[in-house]
Amino acid sequence: MSNTGVGQGQEYDALTAARFELSIDGHSVAQFSELSGISSAIDVVEFIQSDAKENILKKLPGKRNPPTVTLKRGMTRNIEMAAWHELVVLGDVAAARKSCSLTMYNTKGEGVAKYRLDDAWPAKIEIGALKAGASEVLMETVTIVCEFIQRVSV
Repeated sequence: MSNTGVGQGQEYDALTAARFELSIDGHSVAQFSELSGISSAIDVVEFIQSDAKENILKKLPGKRNPPTVTLKRGMTRNIEMAAWHELVVLGDVAAARKSCSLTMYNTKGEGVAKYRLDDAWPAKIEIGALKAGASEVLMETVTIVCEFIQRVSV
C-alpha cells in the first residue's frame, strides 16, 4: 500500500474544509468561514556542552508559547464571542477559560478534522473596515489562546 495520498478518499489525501465550528460543552458558539491558522510552538535554546576535548552545541526545547487559533467570519448578530471576550477584558479570566472544540467540516457537512482546546479564551477580536452603503461583508477576526491544543479523531 502506498502512502502517496493520490487516491481519492485515501487516508493520506489533503483535507479541505468549507466551514469551521467552535463549540463549548457541545453547544455551537460560532461558525467561521476561514481558519487563518493554528499555531503551537516551543522556542529553541542553544546549549554548549564542553569538556577538555571538544565543545558540543545542542539544541534543546525552551519556553513553550501558548497555542493560538485565528478564525474569521462574516459578522453576525450573535454576541456570544463578544461576551466571552468581555469576560477577559473585565478581568474575570478564570470564568473566561473554557475547554472547547474546533471542528472542520467539508461541503457535505461531514467533520474532517477536530481539535480540542483546553482552557481557551478569546485574546483578541477585530472588526474589519467597512464603508456605509457598501455591499461587502463586515468581517470579524477572533484570536483564541489556550493552555493546550490537541488534534483528536472526528
